[in-house]
Amino acid sequence: LLAPAEQAEIAFVADNPGDWMLHCHILEHKFGGMSGFIRTA
Repeated sequence: LLAPAEQAEIAFVADNPGDWMLHCHILEHKFGGMSGFIRTA
């Protein structure tokens, strides 16, 4: 878990090319910035 405005670094194997969206399913959180995109090639 992260506190507000806290950041974390993750490592993963990106073996499925494409654009991927990460987001929270709680809309207030998503609209508050808990979303992002990852592009793998």
